[in-house]
Amino acid sequence: MTDLKFLHAFNSIPGIGPVTLRALKNHFGNYETAWYANESALASVGITAAALQSILWKRPSIHPDKGLGTLIREGIWAIHEDDPNYPESLKEIPSPPAVIYGKGDISLLNTRSIAVVGTRKPTHYGLEAAEKITQRLADFLTIVSGLATGIDGRAHETALDSGGHTLAVLGSGIDQNSIFPPQHKGLARRIIENNGAVISEYAPGTPALKEHFPQRNRIVSGLSQGVLVIEAPERSGALITARLALEQNRDVFALPGSIFSLYSRGPLALIKEGAKCVTTAEDILEELGIEYNKEGAEKFAAGLGEKEKLIFEILTEPLGVDAIKVGTNLETSAIIATLSMLELKGLIKNTGGDTYQRIT
Repeated sequence: MTDLKFLHAFNSIPGIGPVTLRALKNHFGNYETAWYANESALASVGITAAALQSILWKRPSIHPDKGLGTLIREGIWAIHEDDPNYPESLKEIPSPPAVIYGKGDISLLNTRSIAVVGTRKPTHYGLEAAEKITQRLADFLTIVSGLATGIDGRAHETALDSGGHTLAVLGSGIDQNSIFPPQHKGLARRIIENNGAVISEYAPGTPALKEHFPQRNRIVSGLSQGVLVIEAPERSGALITARLALEQNRDVFALPGSIFSLYSRGPLALIKEGAKCVTTAEDILEELGIEYNKEGAEKFAAGLGEKEKLIFEILTEPLGVDAIKVGTNLETSAIIATLSMLELKGLIKNTGGDTYQRIT
């Protein structure tokens, strides 16, 4: 706890990252000794001139005991690389975080995980696909993402709605004032309150700066066995995460989409480069060697009435009432009544107009 206190103090200084922190630890043996070192001793470490000046400028105004007290008061846990809770998966990546702050279930750092990422401006198709695939993945894996709007948020929400676990990695501090984007403060709170976790390598009070997000993305991919990219333009944070995953020897999965969609260009480019093209969660589970019930959605048809089963079985794709009538030879009134029952049972949903499709 003593050394963690001084590690947190150093990490609270702007511009001091894992490279500098490790250099200090390796040179002095511990952060406490480094904290009290004079200018000449610090200069002998070999850190950058900017880092040295930042330490000398900020150190006098930082009180390690006060900083640790704030963490305790805010219910924020912090771990370093020697802590048994520090994720083994992050020790494998280049420049892992020297410290991880978090709220929520710390054990999620060492569970089997999959990252689900994508654009902040998804299409209806992207949101629907994220929901359907994540819902199934959450039965087997912790869902990791970046709490951003769009695909990230939908992945977190779907994991929670389906009773699974989710872990959000921020590019800012995890205190309420710093959480980014601010519109997801409620989602962050919901994650923490429902056996999930919100983490960051940035000290509480750190704002969300542009340069933080590529750094954040290496943790998203590093924690995960693989990364699923739902929708993303060719230049996006989601693709940065996918590239980092490849460098970290993680699997990369991509959802195909229309060649005319800007947001399908990223996944399609990844598929060209060798990412696994996926259309179902089972594609990912099989690739990761995870056993699942291969009966799939058909198991939900057990116990249904004859008309319900007939309609459910043909809804392998979105269909309107007229198409269902052609496929089943049922009367329109019977189809509408049966669709209502299937919808009440949570097996199908209306996708607009008179079109329906399976949820499972």
